[in-house]
Amino acid sequence: MMTKISNVSDYKYLIVGGTTKAATTSLFSYLSDHPSICAASYKEPRFFLDTEYPLPSKFRFKGDVEEYNSLFTQCDDDDIRLESTPDYLYCPSALDRIATFLPKSKLVFSLREPISRIISWYRFGLQIDRLPKSLSLDEYVDYMFSIQHNENTVNNETESTTNEITEQYMQTLQQGRYSDYLQEYLDHIGKNRVYVLYYEQIADNPLKVLMDLCNFVRIDPNFYRNYSFQVSNRTETMRNTAFHKKYRNFRFKIRSWTHNKPVIHEPLKTVRKVIEPIYLRLNTRPQENIHLSKETKDRLINYYRKDVHTLAEITGKQPPWELYF
Repeated sequence: MMTKISNVSDYKYLIVGGTTKAATTSLFSYLSDHPSICAASYKEPRFFLDTEYPLPSKFRFKGDVEEYNSLFTQCDDDDIRLESTPDYLYCPSALDRIATFLPKSKLVFSLREPISRIISWYRFGLQIDRLPKSLSLDEYVDYMFSIQHNENTVNNETESTTNEITEQYMQTLQQGRYSDYLQEYLDHIGKNRVYVLYYEQIADNPLKVLMDLCNFVRIDPNFYRNYSFQVSNRTETMRNTAFHKKYRNFRFKIRSWTHNKPVIHEPLKTVRKVIEPIYLRLNTRPQENIHLSKETKDRLINYYRKDVHTLAEITGKQPPWELYF
């Protein structure tokens, strides 16, 4: 007779992390469909994030790790449990908690060429109305450099300035230096449990990426041979950003309320798959060309080059980012 598993530490997990705007939503969607995997009822629970990390979460760790089980009530004991929270990469508490409480977990980190990620974050900031329309990309980058330059004196600034600096969209520059964060995971979790892939490779050849990842997780890669890879959570240029912000907030509240109510959640998810493409067609417009000056681009290349080379060394494979080599 098989013993019923009940403790969080007894289950197998696959945790998708990495960096935002690096196809983590698509990756989560692809993996969710695999028959050996059972996805969390809430795609990005943010359970193990640092307490002070500037992202909201209904499920933040409050001392009882067994609450993590509530995200997987629909899963069988032998399923590999899947969740995706990109910003775990940047949180020391997440590393400590995963290492301590999830000994059977594996992690996959998706990374993206840091300059293209900044551009994508800039578009996204405009899309969700977090950046003013009058702010150019060069100004956005320059402002982040100035924040980093003055970070040691930030505590002497006004409270509003401090809050602005801690916002996620103002950490984009520093968070593109992946190697420092990743090295901590490799040291504490171990290379045999950490897998690094790249956004550009997912975009170019998702089949190869998923089959290689399946081999790492030790599940059947053949599931993806005839699989239809659809892109999820693409950054769009919105016609009405204020309305889109309200739509995102409404969707977040509904998902928070229904995630553990499958009788309601599953039909609503089906409805969303039908309605959202129609909504996006009505409320998006062709993307405008975003101009990045040569001076700013060169400044960013110089800022990231050493880190990219370190990333290649610690992972044993060169990122597909030619402008740094």
